[in-house]
Amino acid sequence: MNRVLIVEDEDIIRKQITLLLERNNYEVVGASNIDEAICLYPESFDVILADIRLPGRDGNQILDYSEQVPVVMMTSYASVRSAVESMKLGAVDYISKPFDHDELLLTIGRSLRANRLSAQNAAMRRDLNRLYPRIEIETSNAKMQQTVKSIENIADEDLFVYLQGERGTGKELMARHCHAHSARTRGPLVFADLPMVEAADVAHLLFGPHKEDRRPGSGLLQAAHGGTLVIRSISALATEKQLQLANLLIEARNVRRAPNVRLIVLAIDPPSEAIRDGVLHPELADLFGDCVFPSVPLRQRREDIAPLSAGYLRLFVKRYRKRRIVLSAEAQHALQAYQWPGNINELKTVIERAVLMVDSEEIQPVHLGINVIDGEACQTGLDLSLDAYFRYFVLNFEDRLSETELASKLGISRKALWERRQKMDLPRKV
Repeated sequence: MNRVLIVEDEDIIRKQITLLLERNNYEVVGASNIDEAICLYPESFDVILADIRLPGRDGNQILDYSEQVPVVMMTSYASVRSAVESMKLGAVDYISKPFDHDELLLTIGRSLRANRLSAQNAAMRRDLNRLYPRIEIETSNAKMQQTVKSIENIADEDLFVYLQGERGTGKELMARHCHAHSARTRGPLVFADLPMVEAADVAHLLFGPHKEDRRPGSGLLQAAHGGTLVIRSISALATEKQLQLANLLIEARNVRRAPNVRLIVLAIDPPSEAIRDGVLHPELADLFGDCVFPSVPLRQRREDIAPLSAGYLRLFVKRYRKRRIVLSAEAQHALQAYQWPGNINELKTVIERAVLMVDSEEIQPVHLGINVIDGEACQTGLDLSLDAYFRYFVLNFEDRLSETELASKLGISRKALWERRQKMDLPRKV
């Protein structure tokens, strides 16, 4: 049962409101002034109904003690000025005396619903931030740094963006980064997972029900109005529907009609290849212009493996309330040696699994489960490429063996070892 606090100095009005609300299943507590109301712990109620004109202190002062509780102000002196002042101070609504009973009930019900929705949204945001904290794009790779800089440079220009790269390379994070740095950051960010939808339902998901097959209804395109729509795997949308999407976006931009959205597409192939293969309509591709940005595979940006691993380790240790856990030197070498076909998404999963599996304070290669050597490199017995084997062996043993000894164990000359180090960007640590 919702609890209502009434702050009203006239006994007759307070009793009438109390009877009205109690008949409508509200629990009501009354007070005749602000000091009396404060003693009743106003933050413990679901809604507060307060007169503006009260003896001693004005009713607006209850706003200082109401925390997140919605406050509806009452006054016999109906004026725009008093209404505006109340709303500026934080009141959610305003009603003038004498008021209709139905009007009062509607006002209180509306305030309760709005407050409940606000509380639910705040709780959902806190839960999402706990499970998926915002992660800034941090990279030491020159190509990725250029991509991030380019995205930030065009973020406020409201251009459509095409992010291209292998699965799991962080395209979604880049899309979020673009949205967060744009003027649309307060608008909705909507993701369309087209591959997860039946082919017959893809267009309906995006466009919703149509009137005369033109105006968008309740689809994701309309849901993203004023914000950003991110489409995964645009090839799942038939080319004729891609043309419809392109025409709708062009019309919305030219005549300033709904839906006003920024489009970001996440794709594996570059636009030229997608057009050649018949999975991307040329007119939709034209909307992206030069805003086509690559996402570099993790195996080509190994300098990012260590900081990414450390970041995910901190995240999952905190999420699962684990004690202090670190990556052993062997585990770090194993992470560097692995080829990462699943890219950053796979790295995240590997670290999460290791945090859940480890029963000590140190993660070893065996906890990673990524088919790299556990122990001496010569005792592999696993499917490991020559490059990965070389990288793992060098990283794991260079602090214990000289260059001559490393070359001897690898069965190559010292010169060949040096040349391979240069080719794989593995300079010896000083």
